[in-house]
Amino acid sequence: MRTPWLALFFGIPTLVVSATHSIPDKHPTKESSSDLICHDINCYSKHFVPTNEFQTIHDDQVVPPGLHYRLNVETGLKEAKINVASDSDDDHTGVVVIPNKDEEAAIIDSPKPIPRAPISPDGAIKPPLPSSAGEALAFSDSLEVLLKHSKYSTSEITHALLSLEDLVHEIYWGLQVSAPKYVSPLLTLVSNSPDPTIRSTAALVIGSALSNNPKALASATSDSSVKLIRTLLSSLEKETDNNAKARILYALNQAIKSPITRAEFLTRQGLQTLHQLFKNGDSEFIGKSAIVIEDNFLNEDMRSDAEVMKKQGGSTHFNPARDGIDERKFCSLFEDTLLESTEKGIDNDVQEKIFSALSALKRKHHGHAECKSTDDFLLWLDTQADLGGRLYGDVEGEGDQQLKLMAFDNRDLFP
Repeated sequence: MRTPWLALFFGIPTLVVSATHSIPDKHPTKESSSDLICHDINCYSKHFVPTNEFQTIHDDQVVPPGLHYRLNVETGLKEAKINVASDSDDDHTGVVVIPNKDEEAAIIDSPKPIPRAPISPDGAIKPPLPSSAGEALAFSDSLEVLLKHSKYSTSEITHALLSLEDLVHEIYWGLQVSAPKYVSPLLTLVSNSPDPTIRSTAALVIGSALSNNPKALASATSDSSVKLIRTLLSSLEKETDNNAKARILYALNQAIKSPITRAEFLTRQGLQTLHQLFKNGDSEFIGKSAIVIEDNFLNEDMRSDAEVMKKQGGSTHFNPARDGIDERKFCSLFEDTLLESTEKGIDNDVQEKIFSALSALKRKHHGHAECKSTDDFLLWLDTQADLGGRLYGDVEGEGDQQLKLMAFDNRDLFP
């Protein structure tokens, strides 16, 4: 009878994959000296000899088929033992989570097909079922490259990062990569790698791991020695490659999804940095910047989070005179950018993002002197909001008219 999924525990994650039914010889012949592999004084058999206990597999060993593989995600070590009939069936894969290394692994059978349920009733994140043993081992290998990236080539590092990025969209893998021991080398690559592709991809891994994953964000910021916000901001300021800059901004956007990290962003003059970079950014960066500002500082949910933090004694107070630029400075910057959108080659999609953020600013700071519109902008807005005598529904059905409809809907916000 198969053990139910309720036997899972959340702790140091270890993944076990049942490969096949075949059982290797339990009593292999003795190896000759020519079959030994030696690194300095450390020697071991060229052929991995499985037993009934898990043993570490070295990367240059020949491994027989039909074993039980175990991957400790925290250490990155691959282990295997003899696969016996009670360990696996033809139709399923076994997954085990071990609270700590001293406890014995309990195999949990799961028939196919099984829907993924990443969150258990108690809120713990369950490990997903891997599509193959190779996927789990690729994850381990990629983490090893990340931890020792100075020993690997540019192409090897890039390959490892792309492999991680492909997996971390799963909240379980995103949580593993967001451990401080992995975030630290990722930030090093973002800030110091001479290759823009590596800088860009490392930032993408961080952003993807943190996206919609509050536990991952909490993990990434749990060690004060890992300067997540500070490093992303400084990297954003000095980045010269447009693609890398956009992805660092993406990572930063995901990193400031909690009241504490948003407060740090503000006190480190994050808005001032965005204000300056916005002026000289390309179309993609301008659009993403507008989204970052609206989502994190003008969104009602985010503002409510900050109020809760204040009531609980958290430090979220932002003093523009002390900590940098006031968000209201973006009113004139957004308006000027919209007026110059044709000359700057800004397409309708980006204009919509800017106008959406501008409208949110007007809504939040309605009537404030720093958000007073110029006559030139009001003339542009009136032109956009003019439906030409047509009905709203007719314009809406034409397509590619979102900016005009947004101007019509929000005209009253601009006195």
